[in-house]
Amino acid sequence: MTCDLLFAAPQIVAHRMGAMERDENTLEALKECASLGLKAFETDIHITKDDQLIVTHDGSLKRRCGVEGVVEDMTLEEIKKARTKDGHQLPTLKELLTFLKDKDILMQLELKTNGDGKRLKKLAELMVKELKEAEFGGERLLVISFCLEGLKFTKEFDPNISTGYLCGGSDEKNILAAKEAGCDWISAELATTTRRFADKVRKEGMKLALWTIRAKRDFELAKVLEADAFVTDLPKTMSEEWKR
Repeated sequence: MTCDLLFAAPQIVAHRMGAMERDENTLEALKECASLGLKAFETDIHITKDDQLIVTHDGSLKRRCGVEGVVEDMTLEEIKKARTKDGHQLPTLKELLTFLKDKDILMQLELKTNGDGKRLKKLAELMVKELKEAEFGGERLLVISFCLEGLKFTKEFDPNISTGYLCGGSDEKNILAAKEAGCDWISAELATTTRRFADKVRKEGMKLALWTIRAKRDFELAKVLEADAFVTDLPKTMSEEWKR
């Protein structure tokens, strides 16, 4: 199953829910960006010590919340006591999906791991379970990861979920690996993506997202490479200025 609606045109995707314009990966950021009309978002999912799914990019709370603590070694209760520097909680995946219910919003969920295969499999299992319970999926969902094993686990638990491989865009072996893993997308680093790589992604029947766009020159390069999705920390700026 491919996500044709997810990026039907070159789609602006708010990376970490708009990391350079909002309090990244918070419900507040998602709500504010959605109120501006943005329709596609990327965020990151970790598993806690007590098997809960938390939305945050880093494996620790140091940068975001200014406190010591490794997410996978903490309980959800412990994490919920922390606040970002802007005073917000880190949301759970369940809280995120509750907000998304009945909304015309598309989501990329990135699986994050400390490298433990058993925990990664548990993360994928719980994520799929919560997605099914929330009835969130189909063309509204893309699961992505730098770890192909995580994407394979996701397909194992639900073969209908569309997946995308995060990688550099200069090594064509990544395209073969993504195809063998059943990926529908490749999400490649803009700075290393070549025209040859981009063309081969399309030739192999996959779509191409490029990250992370932080300047107008990045946006122009992504257009030249004919990306299907533009993953940016500045979604509001891109929508209002660069797309004119």
